[in-house]
Amino acid sequence: MQVIQIGSFAILLKWLLLGIAIILGLIYIRLWLYFSQKGVIDKRLIDLLSNSLFLGFFIWKFSLILFDPSLIMKSPLSLLYFTGGSKGLILAITVTILFFFFKAKKLMIPNVFILQSGFLLSFAVLSGYHILTYIFLNEQQLSHLFLGLYTVLIIVIYLLKQKVLSQNAIFTYLIIFSFFNLLLSFINGNTDNKIFLFSLEQWFFIGLIIVSIFYWDKKSFS
Repeated sequence: MQVIQIGSFAILLKWLLLGIAIILGLIYIRLWLYFSQKGVIDKRLIDLLSNSLFLGFFIWKFSLILFDPSLIMKSPLSLLYFTGGSKGLILAITVTILFFFFKAKKLMIPNVFILQSGFLLSFAVLSGYHILTYIFLNEQQLSHLFLGLYTVLIIVIYLLKQKVLSQNAIFTYLIIFSFFNLLLSFINGNTDNKIFLFSLEQWFFIGLIIVSIFYWDKKSFS
């Protein structure tokens, strides 16, 4: 793990790259709102997206207490250097998505707008993170390059079209993205913590594909 030392404080480089990617994603969403809503930025949506991301990071970080309590008991400072791993990340993503949709509904934000803003922010953050990781880290570079280029391509396609992404298109992109992640996980041999043939990460993407197919043409998002 590559670490950046700032005085007496050390931070993992991948966390720093993730933080930069999140900031870039929020900037992208602000620009998208500005141009798509004719200069009117809904501060409620920006605050909700920011709070959702913060909640997700908090859960991912402190899920280590849930998944490896013995490590925390032996060394409480482990929370500064470790996260809940892939299990914690999946938990964080799931809770963040549920929180975002629940709060957005309470704010009376239209369903299609909720879906599109969440999708664009996720892909903007993913594109930034995978590209930065490919450049600065030497971990699974092929996967990061491939996923980074794919997510950047989706963002570029949206910018070129300059129109609202349809519900069908959003879930189609999610299905393809999940399929690519599954394929790369098999190539890279990511089969830790198997549960009925697949790893927890692979089950997550399988679940995402199933949910995307189910909601691909549902009227509930119209």
